[in-house]
Amino acid sequence: MKYALLAQVLALLEEFEATASQSAAAHSPSVEAFTAWLQLRVPPPTGALRVAREEPGELEEDEVVIGQMVTFLYRYLRGYSRLALADSPLLTYDDFTYLATTFGYQPLTKADLIRRNIHETPTGNEIIKRLLAKGFVAEQPSATDRRSKLLTVTPAGQGVLFASFGPMTQLAHLTAGNLTPFERKQLVYLLQKLDAFHHPIFAGSRPDTFGELIARHLPPMDTPAASAADHAALPAEPGPANQPA
Repeated sequence: MKYALLAQVLALLEEFEATASQSAAAHSPSVEAFTAWLQLRVPPPTGALRVAREEPGELEEDEVVIGQMVTFLYRYLRGYSRLALADSPLLTYDDFTYLATTFGYQPLTKADLIRRNIHETPTGNEIIKRLLAKGFVAEQPSATDRRSKLLTVTPAGQGVLFASFGPMTQLAHLTAGNLTPFERKQLVYLLQKLDAFHHPIFAGSRPDTFGELIARHLPPMDTPAASAADHAALPAEPGPANQPA
Protein backbone atom coordinates (compact mmCIF):
# COMPACT_ATOMS: atom_id res chain seq x y z
CA MET A 1 0.00 0.00 0.00
CA LYS A 2 1.25 3.45 -0.91
CA TYR A 3 1.10 6.23 1.68
CA ALA A 4 1.98 9.28 -0.43
CA LEU A 5 -1.41 10.91 0.22
CA LEU A 6 -1.23 10.12 3.94
CA ALA A 7 2.19 11.74 4.09
CA GLN A 8 0.76 14.91 2.51
CA VAL A 9 -2.13 14.95 4.97
CA LEU A 10 0.21 14.49 7.93
CA ALA A 11 2.38 17.35 6.71
CA LEU A 12 -0.67 19.59 6.41
CA LEU A 13 -1.87 18.52 9.86
CA GLU A 14 1.51 19.42 11.32
CA GLU A 15 1.33 22.82 9.65
CA PHE A 16 -2.21 23.31 10.97
CA GLU A 17 -1.17 22.54 14.54
CA ALA A 18 1.70 24.99 14.27
CA THR A 19 -0.65 27.69 12.97
CA ALA A 20 -3.39 26.86 15.47
CA SER A 21 -0.97 27.20 18.39
CA GLN A 22 -1.08 30.96 17.72
CA SER A 23 -4.88 31.17 17.80
CA ALA A 24 -7.88 30.14 19.85
CA ALA A 25 -8.06 26.88 17.87
CA ALA A 26 -5.23 25.53 20.03
CA HIS A 27 -7.63 25.22 22.97
CA SER A 28 -10.09 23.06 21.07
CA PRO A 29 -8.43 21.27 18.14
CA SER A 30 -11.01 19.45 16.09
CA VAL A 31 -11.64 17.91 12.69
CA GLU A 32 -13.98 20.83 11.96
CA ALA A 33 -11.26 23.41 12.66
CA PHE A 34 -8.74 21.46 10.56
CA THR A 35 -11.26 21.19 7.72
CA ALA A 36 -11.90 24.94 7.81
CA TRP A 37 -8.16 25.65 7.79
CA LEU A 38 -7.64 23.17 4.96
CA GLN A 39 -10.22 24.95 2.81
CA LEU A 40 -8.05 28.07 3.03
CA ARG A 41 -4.73 26.30 2.68
CA VAL A 42 -5.73 24.06 -0.24
CA PRO A 43 -8.53 25.75 -2.19
CA PRO A 44 -10.58 23.50 -4.48
CA PRO A 45 -9.80 23.52 -8.20
CA THR A 46 -11.94 26.01 -10.10
CA GLY A 47 -10.82 25.46 -13.66
CA ALA A 48 -13.43 22.77 -14.30
CA LEU A 49 -16.18 25.11 -13.10
CA ARG A 50 -15.36 27.97 -15.41
CA VAL A 51 -18.07 28.80 -17.92
CA ALA A 52 -16.95 29.18 -21.51
CA ARG A 53 -17.73 32.74 -22.58
CA GLU A 54 -17.24 34.53 -25.86
CA GLU A 55 -14.57 36.81 -24.45
CA PRO A 56 -12.86 35.04 -21.56
CA GLY A 57 -11.13 37.59 -19.38
CA GLU A 58 -8.01 37.23 -17.34
CA LEU A 59 -8.13 35.74 -13.86
CA GLU A 60 -9.85 38.20 -11.55
CA GLU A 61 -9.41 38.63 -7.83
CA ASP A 62 -11.81 36.70 -5.61
CA GLU A 63 -13.62 39.90 -4.62
CA VAL A 64 -14.35 40.70 -8.26
CA VAL A 65 -15.59 37.18 -8.94
CA ILE A 66 -17.90 37.34 -5.90
CA GLY A 67 -19.51 40.51 -7.24
CA GLN A 68 -19.88 39.02 -10.71
CA MET A 69 -21.32 35.71 -9.53
CA VAL A 70 -23.82 37.32 -7.13
CA THR A 71 -24.97 39.61 -9.95
CA PHE A 72 -25.24 36.74 -12.44
CA LEU A 73 -27.16 34.58 -9.95
CA TYR A 74 -29.66 37.39 -9.37
CA ARG A 75 -30.16 37.76 -13.12
CA TYR A 76 -30.67 34.02 -13.54
CA LEU A 77 -33.27 34.14 -10.77
CA ARG A 78 -35.14 37.04 -12.32
CA GLY A 79 -35.19 35.32 -15.70
CA TYR A 80 -36.53 32.08 -14.27
CA SER A 81 -39.11 33.99 -12.19
CA ARG A 82 -40.69 35.45 -15.33
CA LEU A 83 -41.46 31.91 -16.48
CA ALA A 84 -42.59 30.84 -13.01
CA LEU A 85 -45.07 33.74 -12.89
CA ALA A 86 -46.18 33.49 -16.52
CA ASP A 87 -49.68 32.33 -15.51
CA SER A 88 -49.91 34.70 -12.54
CA PRO A 89 -51.22 38.29 -12.44
CA LEU A 90 -48.03 39.13 -10.54
CA LEU A 91 -45.70 40.79 -13.00
CA THR A 92 -42.29 40.42 -11.37
CA TYR A 93 -40.36 38.56 -8.71
CA ASP A 94 -40.48 41.74 -6.63
CA ASP A 95 -44.29 41.74 -6.80
CA PHE A 96 -44.26 38.24 -5.30
CA THR A 97 -41.76 39.05 -2.55
CA TYR A 98 -43.62 42.22 -1.55
CA LEU A 99 -46.91 40.36 -1.39
CA ALA A 100 -45.37 37.47 0.56
CA THR A 101 -43.63 39.85 2.99
CA THR A 102 -46.86 41.77 3.59
CA PHE A 103 -48.74 38.52 4.23
CA GLY A 104 -46.09 37.30 6.66
CA TYR A 105 -45.74 40.50 8.70
CA GLN A 106 -49.03 42.36 8.21
CA PRO A 107 -49.98 44.99 8.97
CA LEU A 108 -46.89 46.73 7.63
CA THR A 109 -46.12 50.35 6.88
CA LYS A 110 -44.92 51.08 3.37
CA ALA A 111 -41.53 52.11 4.71
CA ASP A 112 -41.13 48.87 6.66
CA LEU A 113 -42.15 46.76 3.66
CA ILE A 114 -39.63 48.55 1.44
CA ARG A 115 -36.91 48.24 4.08
CA ARG A 116 -37.47 44.49 4.47
CA ASN A 117 -37.03 44.04 0.72
CA ILE A 118 -33.83 46.13 0.51
CA HIS A 119 -35.11 48.66 -2.01
CA GLU A 120 -34.77 52.38 -2.38
CA THR A 121 -38.01 54.23 -1.58
CA PRO A 122 -39.00 55.21 -5.17
CA THR A 123 -38.58 51.65 -6.44
CA GLY A 124 -40.50 50.19 -3.54
CA ASN A 125 -43.34 52.66 -3.92
CA GLU A 126 -43.82 51.66 -7.57
CA ILE A 127 -44.15 47.99 -6.59
CA ILE A 128 -46.66 48.84 -3.86
CA LYS A 129 -48.67 50.96 -6.30
CA ARG A 130 -48.97 47.96 -8.64
CA LEU A 131 -50.22 45.71 -5.85
CA LEU A 132 -52.71 48.36 -4.68
CA ALA A 133 -53.99 48.94 -8.22
CA LYS A 134 -54.60 45.23 -8.69
CA GLY A 135 -56.40 44.98 -5.35
CA PHE A 136 -53.90 42.52 -3.89
CA VAL A 137 -53.09 44.72 -0.89
CA ALA A 138 -55.17 47.29 0.96
CA GLU A 139 -54.08 50.29 2.99
CA GLN A 140 -55.61 51.92 6.02
CA PRO A 141 -54.47 54.73 8.33
CA SER A 142 -52.22 53.85 11.24
CA ALA A 143 -53.80 54.31 14.66
CA THR A 144 -50.51 55.55 16.10
CA ASP A 145 -49.04 57.63 13.26
CA ARG A 146 -51.22 59.82 11.05
CA ARG A 147 -48.44 60.07 8.47
CA SER A 148 -48.30 56.31 7.92
CA LYS A 149 -50.63 53.84 6.29
CA LEU A 150 -50.69 50.15 7.07
CA LEU A 151 -50.73 47.52 4.34
CA THR A 152 -52.55 44.18 4.53
CA VAL A 153 -53.12 41.42 1.99
CA THR A 154 -56.65 41.23 0.59
CA PRO A 155 -58.50 37.94 -0.04
CA ALA A 156 -57.72 38.36 -3.75
CA GLY A 157 -54.06 38.91 -2.96
CA GLN A 158 -53.98 35.88 -0.70
CA GLY A 159 -55.42 33.71 -3.46
CA VAL A 160 -52.80 34.92 -5.95
CA LEU A 161 -50.03 34.46 -3.41
CA PHE A 162 -51.03 30.92 -2.48
CA ALA A 163 -51.34 29.98 -6.16
CA SER A 164 -47.75 31.19 -6.68
CA PHE A 165 -46.17 29.22 -3.83
CA GLY A 166 -45.80 26.02 -5.85
CA PRO A 167 -43.82 27.40 -8.81
CA MET A 168 -41.86 29.80 -6.58
CA THR A 169 -40.81 26.92 -4.32
CA GLN A 170 -39.61 25.07 -7.41
CA LEU A 171 -37.79 28.24 -8.44
CA ALA A 172 -35.97 28.29 -5.10
CA HIS A 173 -34.81 24.70 -5.60
CA LEU A 174 -33.71 25.50 -9.16
CA THR A 175 -31.71 28.46 -7.86
CA ALA A 176 -29.81 26.17 -5.46
CA GLY A 177 -28.84 24.17 -8.54
CA ASN A 178 -26.49 21.24 -8.13
CA LEU A 179 -25.13 22.17 -4.69
CA THR A 180 -25.06 19.33 -2.19
CA PRO A 181 -26.96 19.76 1.11
CA PHE A 182 -23.68 20.53 2.86
CA GLU A 183 -22.68 23.07 0.21
CA ARG A 184 -26.07 24.74 0.57
CA LYS A 185 -25.54 25.15 4.31
CA GLN A 186 -22.10 26.62 3.65
CA LEU A 187 -23.53 29.06 1.12
CA VAL A 188 -26.38 30.05 3.45
CA TYR A 189 -23.85 30.79 6.19
CA LEU A 190 -21.66 32.89 3.90
CA LEU A 191 -24.57 34.82 2.37
CA GLN A 192 -26.04 35.53 5.81
CA LYS A 193 -22.63 36.76 6.96
CA LEU A 194 -22.45 39.14 4.00
CA ASP A 195 -25.99 40.31 4.68
CA ALA A 196 -25.11 40.97 8.33
CA PHE A 197 -22.25 43.17 7.09
CA HIS A 198 -24.16 45.07 4.40
CA HIS A 199 -27.60 45.52 5.96
CA PRO A 200 -26.52 48.01 8.64
CA ILE A 201 -24.87 50.07 5.90
CA PHE A 202 -28.05 50.07 3.84
CA ALA A 203 -30.36 50.75 6.77
CA GLY A 204 -28.17 53.32 8.49
CA SER A 205 -27.09 56.82 7.64
CA ARG A 206 -25.06 56.47 4.47
CA PRO A 207 -22.30 58.91 3.52
CA ASP A 208 -22.63 61.26 0.56
CA THR A 209 -19.63 59.97 -1.38
CA PHE A 210 -18.19 56.60 -2.29
CA GLY A 211 -14.88 57.60 -0.75
CA GLU A 212 -16.55 58.15 2.60
CA LEU A 213 -18.39 54.84 2.26
CA ILE A 214 -15.14 52.98 1.67
CA ALA A 215 -13.32 54.75 4.49
CA ARG A 216 -16.10 53.94 6.93
CA HIS A 217 -16.99 50.38 6.01
CA LEU A 218 -14.29 48.60 4.02
CA PRO A 219 -13.18 45.78 6.33
CA PRO A 220 -9.47 45.29 7.06
CA MET A 221 -7.67 42.43 5.42
CA ASP A 222 -8.09 39.17 7.35
CA THR A 223 -5.04 37.67 9.01
CA PRO A 224 -4.44 33.96 8.38
CA ALA A 225 -5.30 33.09 11.99
CA ALA A 226 -8.49 35.11 11.92
CA SER A 227 -9.54 33.61 8.61
CA ALA A 228 -9.02 30.08 9.88
CA ALA A 229 -10.96 30.77 13.07
CA ASP A 230 -13.78 32.37 11.11
CA HIS A 231 -14.03 29.47 8.69
CA ALA A 232 -14.26 27.11 11.66
CA ALA A 233 -17.74 28.58 12.17
CA LEU A 234 -18.86 27.10 8.86
CA PRO A 235 -21.15 24.08 9.13
CA ALA A 236 -19.05 20.96 9.46
CA GLU A 237 -19.33 18.52 6.60
CA PRO A 238 -20.91 15.26 7.79
CA GLY A 239 -18.66 12.25 8.03
CA PRO A 240 -19.28 9.01 6.15
CA ALA A 241 -21.51 7.68 8.94
CA ASN A 242 -23.70 10.79 8.75
CA GLN A 243 -24.00 11.09 5.00
CA PRO A 244 -27.59 10.98 3.72
CA ALA A 245 -28.57 7.74 2.07
